[in-house]
Amino acid sequence: MSTSTQMVNAWIFLNEDEPAGTSYNSPDSCYQTLIRNDVYQSVDILFICFGAVVPAADGTYTMQMGDASHPGGLTNQDYLQYVVRDARKNNPDIQIALTMGYGNGSGISQIFPDPSNPDSKSADAFAANLVAFLKANGLNGLDLDWESPISDDTTSAQFATLINAVGAAFRKQPQKYYLTLSPAVATNLDAASVNEYVDFINLQLYSGFTFPADFPGMGIHAGLLAYGAKFESGYQTAEGAYTDNTHNYHYPVYTAWRLNSDNFAFEQAQQKALHALVFAAATAA
Repeated sequence: MSTSTQMVNAWIFLNEDEPAGTSYNSPDSCYQTLIRNDVYQSVDILFICFGAVVPAADGTYTMQMGDASHPGGLTNQDYLQYVVRDARKNNPDIQIALTMGYGNGSGISQIFPDPSNPDSKSADAFAANLVAFLKANGLNGLDLDWESPISDDTTSAQFATLINAVGAAFRKQPQKYYLTLSPAVATNLDAASVNEYVDFINLQLYSGFTFPADFPGMGIHAGLLAYGAKFESGYQTAEGAYTDNTHNYHYPVYTAWRLNSDNFAFEQAQQKALHALVFAAATAA
């Protein structure tokens, strides 16, 4: 599997309220500027961070939005609903996915009763629960943030069993569900399952230790690779990310971290600028 579709995507991290002292509905909040400045119109897939694997009532496992508290007693689940509502109102064509976190407690191995022998039954149950969660929240897919500790704590067999189950469950749905990977490292991946089911791979090129050659080197199709940009902390500009990709990589998909840090005005402006650059070039071609 490979992608040639031009996309400019972004992550958003719901734990924070910026500027300090604001909440979601504060007129000057990072969430309201996304709406007011039509930033969502420059996002093809919005990845909402972070989801976690948790036990379900029936003893299987499911996905939920990660815990965080906000002013007024609101939670990340509330913010998830607000973002989905407002992003779709601002851009009816936007796709929205949940990014599964990389930290302790969000891991994959717990899905399996015997982690050393990951079984399809447990993975299938998780995949079914995941689809139900995505549908209940108006989401279009799952992204895995693949870095330590989850990349160290998950075996390639566990990873393959999960990806095969989730990918197969997504394909059974009447609408498109995206399955993507956002790795800093290639540790414990399984090339066959990635090639079969993953739509694209957002390389964390800003990490300093993500090496694109590692992925084709282990058998992953080079056509799946995508450009992971970073606007947080002014690390890159839109022009810098665009120039780096067009000169060095030539990936059709960009995904930027992120839209809502304390430097959100810059991040949101760069997202709009990158989308304009990419699609102006595509139109000219």
